[in-house]
Amino acid sequence: MPKRHDIRSLMRPHLLGIQSYEGVDPPELLAQRAGIPVERIVKLNGNENPYGPSPKVVQALAEYTAYHIYPDPQQRRVRAALAEYVGTTPDRVVAGVGSDELIDLLMRLFLEPGDGVVLCTPTFGMYASFAQVNGARLMEVPRDQGFDIDVPVVRKAAEQGAKMTFIASPNNPTGNLASEATVRELLETGMLVVVDEAYYEFAGSTVASLVGEYSNLVVLRTLSKWAGLASLRLGYGIMDTAVAERMMTVKPPYNITIASELALFASLADKELLLSRVRALTGAREELFQQLAEFKELTPVPSRANFILFRGPEGKGEWLYEELANRGVFVRYYGAPPLQDSIRTSVGLPEENRALIGALQEIFS
Repeated sequence: MPKRHDIRSLMRPHLLGIQSYEGVDPPELLAQRAGIPVERIVKLNGNENPYGPSPKVVQALAEYTAYHIYPDPQQRRVRAALAEYVGTTPDRVVAGVGSDELIDLLMRLFLEPGDGVVLCTPTFGMYASFAQVNGARLMEVPRDQGFDIDVPVVRKAAEQGAKMTFIASPNNPTGNLASEATVRELLETGMLVVVDEAYYEFAGSTVASLVGEYSNLVVLRTLSKWAGLASLRLGYGIMDTAVAERMMTVKPPYNITIASELALFASLADKELLLSRVRALTGAREELFQQLAEFKELTPVPSRANFILFRGPEGKGEWLYEELANRGVFVRYYGAPPLQDSIRTSVGLPEENRALIGALQEIFS
């Protein structure tokens, strides 16, 4: 018998103890859990766009015939199309496999093991996950009671050697924006400031115009939300040309697929339809917020994204999550402070929002 070795002893030690990011389960597993057909699932846990992609995306993917050819490693047409959409130049744009890949690439480009990364918590969990994978030192700065950024404490972290910070705006899961004044204050620290604008189209507020002014600013965007392309994985960053040049050098050569490219071009060709759906969702968000506020047991937080965070009855947040799941309504539950007993729901189609409100009425009756 060959000798069995402890293969874990060959792995990088700092990776052995970290936990993976907890993503959302696919619809078929949710249906199995609730004991109902998959078509009856109300999936409001992933901040996905319930309208899906443009019909032109489906047509473009079906008609393309050269899937056996590698995509352009320099992303020439992709960068040009995105630059036109954003209002910048192609040499400031880099596309990735969702904005997740760009978060990882930025950390690889800028961080040595042990370098500090400031996270203004609570915020998007992928920042911490990638920071740990890259051997960075997490420096958490709690947000205030209104979930705004504590700029003086972040500035102090920068003075103590923090090298970069990630700011989601709107923040996930709280839905609030970081003001331009706040971002400018953070940029003045000299750290690399990455502003994640995944929900930009829903918020209508951006700091992308500051990229030409500050070489230490990177703005991330995605087509997962407004364009309904979550499963096709296409994100992009707007950044200083020197950063973009190095990002293009260190990224995998064929990171984005032909399918993602085709979906991008078709989406931009149909952006008026897609943006009309965004407007429908923002209107539904405001209506849903008012409906949630009518429950004396719930405290919703105003949002500029396509989701709403609300706190449930004290000590009963997980119970409320389970009660909704038992009725086929799946949302995101947060149990750790400062979000204990909190739930985040995506804004769905009108019938999905009605199902959520109906389930809550049934539960609290």
